[in-house]
Amino acid sequence: MEFLKSLTFVLWNIALGLVILYSVKWLLFNPKQRRFLGKRVPLTPGFFIRKRDWIFNKVRDVLQDYLDQANDLLNKSGYLAKWETMVFDEVFRRTKFIDAWKLMPRKWKEKLRDHIAQAGQNVARRILRKIIPDLVAKYRLEYRIDDFDEQFSAQVIYSYFRRYVYRYLRYFVIGINLLFGISNMIWYLILLIF
Repeated sequence: MEFLKSLTFVLWNIALGLVILYSVKWLLFNPKQRRFLGKRVPLTPGFFIRKRDWIFNKVRDVLQDYLDQANDLLNKSGYLAKWETMVFDEVFRRTKFIDAWKLMPRKWKEKLRDHIAQAGQNVARRILRKIIPDLVAKYRLEYRIDDFDEQFSAQVIYSYFRRYVYRYLRYFVIGINLLFGISNMIWYLILLIF
């Protein structure tokens, strides 16, 4: 009778391991936000569902913000204007060797450095505000983001998780908990003897 009672250690360990594994799967892939007594249950929807939606929304927002700043040439507070200013400052700093020229008047040196820096800034402005938005329109990047959103849907990620991770993880958890259950059973029987 005591031996049969000790076999329950194996069953309880395997059941506990599978419940923990199922809970982890639920916390990762729960598709809906749950409520209990009118309060939102923490960690719902699942982690992968939330992060996937967050990533695609963030990519759309960043792209739209970039296109808005590229179209607004008068906006001097955006990051595109800061990048253009950084290009101007860097080119101006790197053309310091012009000051070492001895046969040119100082005013001309300053004008030359300023014109070279302005040319660098204009090239950066053209690339950032004209070429990149044209490439975005040409390659229909907004639609490609939506296509990727459909391709990497929650069901696709969940099917890959079940096929390549969950199945083998379940076998691993059953094996480990079987060994723990057998060791618990042996310790229980040893303690019964003494």
